[in-house]
Formats: sequence, C-alpha cells, structure tokens
Amino acid sequence: MHQSRHITIDQLIAEAHSWRRQRRAAQMRAWRDRIAAWALILACLALLWWTFPSAAKAAEITTPTPAASRWSLDISTTSYHLRQWARDSLNQDNPGLGFEYQYSHNWGAAAGFYLNSYSRTSTYLLASYTPLHFALPARWRVNAGLTAGIVSGYTHEEAPARPLALAALLEVRNPEGWGINLLGIPNAGQSAGFIGLQLVAPI
Repeated sequence: MHQSRHITIDQLIAEAHSWRRQRRAAQMRAWRDRIAAWALILACLALLWWTFPSAAKAAEITTPTPAASRWSLDISTTSYHLRQWARDSLNQDNPGLGFEYQYSHNWGAAAGFYLNSYSRTSTYLLASYTPLHFALPARWRVNAGLTAGIVSGYTHEEAPARPLALAALLEVRNPEGWGINLLGIPNAGQSAGFIGLQLVAPI
C-alpha cells in the first residue's frame, strides 16, 4: 500500500530555507564566474595596451580625423554562441537595426533593436569606450574596448544582471567609416557567452 509522506510545518520551513540557501549559493557562484571572466578580459586588454603601446600610438597618429557627421548605421546580423547546447537550441540569426554616434576618439554611444537568442525583440542603449587603437594596411583601423548599458528582452534566468549589459567590443573600420562591430560576452556559470556581428555603414 502506498504511504503518503507527511511533512510538518517546521520541516516545510526548513526545506524552504535550504532551497533558498542553495539558490543564493548558485547565484553567488554565477556572479563570481562573471566577475572572473570580465577580470580576465580587462587583464587581456591591459596586457595589449602595455605590450603594444607603439602600435596604439601609431594608430592614433595615422587614424584620420572623423568627418563632420559622426553617425553610422549598425545592422545586427548573427551571433555565435560559445556553448554547444546554446548553438543547438538558441536562435543564431539576430537581425536588427541601430544608430551609433562617435563622440570622440575613444567614446561613443549606440541605440537600436534586434531579434535576440530567445527569438524576442530586444532594444538597447549602450555607451562604448575603446582606448586601444591599432593601424591596419590600407588605412583600416581597429578600436578595442568595452561597451555597457541597458538591454531589454531577457528574463532573470537568461540574464541575471538584466537590464544591465556589458560586453567586449572590437570595431574594424576603413577611412570612410565602413566596417564591422564584434561584441563578445564570455561564458559565466550555466549561461552561454556569444560573439555577435554588426555591419556598420556611415550616414
């Protein structure tokens, strides 16, 4: 005969407290992993800066002065997730449209929308800081740094820090301002990082 399990109020409360402690510990581990991942990215950027200072200075000298119009159109296209389960189950096609404004040699801002990895529309408002500058052949240039701001369209389970967002940013441009943006977020805890691609056109 099947016997049902009887749980007292005290046991129920104890189990609830235990579940909350486990959840809090999991969230702390996830935050610890995120902090460690971003510390590694910042350390790599700092290493690049100290290892290649002459390249950065040369790029600053050879980079042409921005045109009077510093606006550009950002066309979101696709992303590559860094975990296999995410590549198998999440959306890799992320069409979208946005605008970018370059305040100075190092600072910029961007706003727009795109279809995110969970097939929902996300809107974003970001500020970018790219202190590393490298010259390429044919007067192309690479700017590297970080972008941060707010992004909508994600649940707490998908992005515990929502609506806040932080990503590594790599800008590749020709003298006229045509190029691409690569945005990277590392794996953290159970979440999957990704590398996103935007096409950039001056306007």
